[in-house]
Amino acid sequence: MQKKYIISYKKQSIQLLIKKNKLSRNYKLTFDKKNIRGLVSIPYYVTFKSGLDFANEYIEWLYKEINKILPLVLIRHNLSLVIMDKTMKINFEEGKCNKIFVKNNNIIIISRNNSHKNIFKKWIINEILLHSRQYADTVSKLLKLNIEGIKISNSFNYWGSCNTAGVIHLNWRLAFAPTKVLEYIIVHELCHLKEFNHTKNFWKLVKKFCPDYNNQITWLKKHDTYLYRIRLN
Repeated sequence: MQKKYIISYKKQSIQLLIKKNKLSRNYKLTFDKKNIRGLVSIPYYVTFKSGLDFANEYIEWLYKEINKILPLVLIRHNLSLVIMDKTMKINFEEGKCNKIFVKNNNIIIISRNNSHKNIFKKWIINEILLHSRQYADTVSKLLKLNIEGIKISNSFNYWGSCNTAGVIHLNWRLAFAPTKVLEYIIVHELCHLKEFNHTKNFWKLVKKFCPDYNNQITWLKKHDTYLYRIRLN
């Protein structure tokens, strides 16, 4: 069971989703970066009003979290972004066909049916896959690993992940981070296929391929909110 609410705070409307959880014994408030709202988990036996009162106790924290991610950076005509270490400007044009090309650091997106954003999404995914596959192949050979593939995710909780089948998932927003950050995430996940934890051996292995990995972690901690602000719609 769940209910949606809107709280007015400091002249701003804050959305809440309150869910009853049969396994929960405590109240819990988290910030949903994807939908830009508060998520409240409450025990099944308490009232939604109790959950709303709990959220109001921490509304200042939620207000600050929401405003860290606002305003959103929407993919649009004339927007300039750093993509794979290059500052590029996005241009939407109307035409008789759908295509995209890069010229003088301009991304020209031509669409006949106003699908510029979908064309851009396919292009940016292809760009990150192209670089990631080449880099992952190089590192995996040195690690004597056989990876099954790389997939792109739209997660709002992690930058990379891997599984025992040898599939690596990478967040598409890493295309807007320095290439060294993307490569660190790839190394991190590949090393997990050797060491499935964060022991000293794991970090020693990471350092072998990414000596300045602490700098990449620091960059992500400092700029993760900015990356999550980038949206297609």
